[in-house]
Order: sequence, then C-alpha cells, then structure tokens
Amino acid sequence: MTKISNFFKEYFDWWPEKQKYTLSLFLAVLSGFFAYYIGLPLPWMLGPLIGCGFFAAIGKSVIIGKRPRPLCRALLGCTIGANFGPELLDRLPEIGMSLLFIPVFIFIMGLSTFFYLSRIIKLDKHTSIYGSIPGGLNEMVILGQEIGANTRALVLIHATRIVVVVFFASLLIMFVPNLGVSNAPQPALFDKWELLPYVFLVSLTGWFLALKFRIPGPTIIGPMILSALVHVFELIEAMPIYFLVISVQIMLGAALGCLFRNITLKEMSGPILAGLVTTLIAFIPLAIIYHLLTIIGYDPLSIFLAFSPGGQSEMNILALSVGADMSFISPHHMFRVVLVIIFAGILHKFLKRKL
Repeated sequence: MTKISNFFKEYFDWWPEKQKYTLSLFLAVLSGFFAYYIGLPLPWMLGPLIGCGFFAAIGKSVIIGKRPRPLCRALLGCTIGANFGPELLDRLPEIGMSLLFIPVFIFIMGLSTFFYLSRIIKLDKHTSIYGSIPGGLNEMVILGQEIGANTRALVLIHATRIVVVVFFASLLIMFVPNLGVSNAPQPALFDKWELLPYVFLVSLTGWFLALKFRIPGPTIIGPMILSALVHVFELIEAMPIYFLVISVQIMLGAALGCLFRNITLKEMSGPILAGLVTTLIAFIPLAIIYHLLTIIGYDPLSIFLAFSPGGQSEMNILALSVGADMSFISPHHMFRVVLVIIFAGILHKFLKRKL
C-alpha cells in the first residue's frame, strides 16, 4: 500500500502550491462534469467528492475555502424549505407518526455502533461515544475534542459514514425497482433568476434568527424553517435557480473529499474501516423500520431517504436531485439532528464533570 501511495505522489508531483484554492475549485467542477458525463448518481456531489478526495488522499494541496460553506448550507436550507407547500398542514399526522421511529433508530444505531467501536476496534470511551452518535460531523468533532477524544478518528468515522450512505443510497435508488425514480427533475439552469433576491433574503434572515435563538445547525435549519413557513403560508416564492443548487453540491462534495487528506494505511484499517462497518450496521435498523412503515403504506423511497443516516445536507441534496418528497424527508433529518445535538450536549456536560 505504501509503494502504491508513493507512486501516486511521484506521478502527480506537478501539483502546484500557488493558487491552490482556484485550482481545487476547478478540480471539483471538472470532477462534477466528468461524473455527470459518465452517468454517476448524484454527479455534482459525488464527482467533486471522489476527485478532490483522491488528490487529498495522496497528499496534494486540495483546499476548499471554509468561509463559503455556511452560505452554501443556508442556500440549501432555503431550497429545501421551498419544496414545502400548503398541503404540509394536512400531512402532519402522517409525518408525525413516522417521526416517532426516529428516536428508536438513533438509539439502536448509536448503541450497536458504540459496542463495535469500544469492544471490537478498541477505541477509547470518549472517541467511541462521539463516533457512534449519528449527528453532524462538525458538532461531534468539536464536542469530542473538548473532552479528549481522538479528533482525526472522529472526522474519518463520520466522513466515511456520510460518504458511504450517500454513495450506496444513490446506487440503490438507481438499481432497486421499488426505490427507482421515473422522472428525475431536469430544470433549466437559470429558470426563475428574478427570485434570487428573495432567496438570499430568506437564507440570510433564517441563518441570523437561528443563531439568535440558538437553534442547532443554524446555517441550514434556520433558513429551512423560515423558507418552509413562507412557502406553506404562500407569502413569497424563494426557490433558488438550479445553477445555484449545483454550485452548492459541488462546494459541499469537494469539502467532504478534502476530509480524507493524507490518509495512512493505519487509518484506512482503523477509523475508515470502522466508519464503513458501523454504517453497514446502521442499515439493519433502517431495514426493519423501512419494512414496517412500507407495510403500513408509506412511500418506499421517502422512508429510505428519511431514515438513511447520512449528513443532513447530503441526504437532502440527494432527495432534491431525484425529485423525492422533500416535505416528508426533510423533517426527519431535521428532527434527527436536533435530537442528537440535544442528547450530545447533555452527555457532554456529564462527561466534562468527570474529567
């Protein structure tokens, strides 16, 4: 493995250090176009993820700026909320019943993952705890770091979970008949460009209000809630142009790829393998809940995407890209993230007292 890694490092030794931000973004865009050309599922996210991830893994300076990312998530939140409509009020009993399964899913996944990380992989207790909670990558890493968890291991475990879930979910949607999509949306790139001022107004206002009221995941949940409210009550229309949605996917996909910078053989056989195995473990409670709710009569694609334990941004982008039922799927991921962050915050205070 070391020889292969050294070969790639020497073969791609032309990578320049200057203008690394521009070149990294160019690589992300080029990877997205290539993925789209070969028909890869979710091309504008998986293409940059794989392209930037490959060069980052062999030690090249692939860097996607951190400052644009919060705005990208805010625009994504606005996009998700814009898929809600007045009919949502009539669907509250249907969505509410499905939401009751979210705590069960979190508990089973978290417990089984903690057992694997602590007993099989032999990670320390703090790393095992925050590596097993299916929440946001940034939140889990920050909380874990404050109590002495292995930060690099947490990043790799959660990043692997997100990547594996998005990749497998994309493939399953393509090849499993019950999950297939007959008419994936192909809107014009610049359709409804005149709505852009409303899009940025809703995105930034929602972000600001979420910070003010200390709502978990403020960059995406705040704009999502505000956008949903203005669309449910038909106050304004604020659906971003498709070009903007593609740009957000490229930025977030490339940022995920950069998490795999300078991967070592030890990390591939440790945290990354742990992330892969624990993600596969999570598909067991997902399969059980999927079976129960589809028997009741819920839409298979909606249930599959609502309970898949990927990142909130990534799963919502996947749902958007295949034209799935956003008004059903988004509340599930929002509820999961809120529950997880509340639980992790309480647990964090308890663990800090014991240090």
